[in-house]
Amino acid sequence: MDDKPRIIIIDDEASVRHSLAAFFEDWDFNVSCAEDAEEGLIILDTQVFDLAIVDMRLPGKDGNTFIREAVIKQPALRFLIHTGSKQYVLPYDLIELGIQESHIFLKPVKDMNLFITKIEELGVSG
Repeated sequence: MDDKPRIIIIDDEASVRHSLAAFFEDWDFNVSCAEDAEEGLIILDTQVFDLAIVDMRLPGKDGNTFIREAVIKQPALRFLIHTGSKQYVLPYDLIELGIQESHIFLKPVKDMNLFITKIEELGVSG
């Protein structure tokens, strides 16, 4: 059994998905990607993840909606928000799920190692 931490990346920008996936694979994470919330939710039906990195502006369902539905499917799943919206405000119901302002990363993230630090703080490791 593979004991690498499992991350799913939800982002509609292919370049962002590929960049994040390559970075996390270099850190020995098992990575899956989805280009929208709907695809991500389908993947959650068949695979278990430790962490989801979620863009907020997605075609169809937005990132907030993805998180609300994903936590029903996988209650232990943890989340980091990756958004280009400087105006993004964390909804109260997501705060109740344990998501904090410090879990929000504004694009572009100049120091990708900040992701690793936050992931370790969340207790996600192999």
